[in-house]
Amino acid sequence: SYGTMCVTDMFAKVNREWTTTPRTSIKGLYLAGSDAFLPAVCGAMYGGCFGACAVLGHTKTLRMIIALITHMATVLQEENPKLSRFQAIRLSLKNFLKDDCVRD
Repeated sequence: SYGTMCVTDMFAKVNREWTTTPRTSIKGLYLAGSDAFLPAVCGAMYGGCFGACAVLGHTKTLRMIIALITHMATVLQEENPKLSRFQAIRLSLKNFLKDDCVRD
């Protein structure tokens, strides 16, 4: 099973306050995983990201993304020492923004 069965009722007007958002009406309580976005594996992954971003806020989320891209660039340079730092960061950013998450 891939988690909760996806039904269109979850997007009904009455449910909009809690579907596809990590925020709740209770201050300081956030949802993560498939409860914060959509059912199944990808929904849980994105829901976890949305939950983390809601807790971190915009600035810390941006800092986390920059740290991830920088780490990816370091790994690329270790795999290919001929890459300059600029090339590695550029390639990391390109890979980060790709629709699929598979690195070439």
